[in-house]
Amino acid sequence: MPTPPTRQSSFLQKMEELNDGRSLLANMGGFLCVLGMLGAANYICKIGLHIELYSVLLILIAGVAFYFFVPFLVVWLWRGRV
Repeated sequence: MPTPPTRQSSFLQKMEELNDGRSLLANMGGFLCVLGMLGAANYICKIGLHIELYSVLLILIAGVAFYFFVPFLVVWLWRGRV
């Protein structure tokens, strides 16, 4: 007889959906790619439009780091695996 699925918290379920099974290296690679794109956008805005995006970039980098690393760490600490 199959065992019934264990009920997990909706918070943990949402964190697993956000992480989508990515490993630490995959999250780090995605973070570095987005960081490179943000750097290129800053360079284009600085050279072409003469606009400094330093304060906006800090917020965007923090948000991207939060998106890539917090769900992974929550799932890893909560379950002991990804």
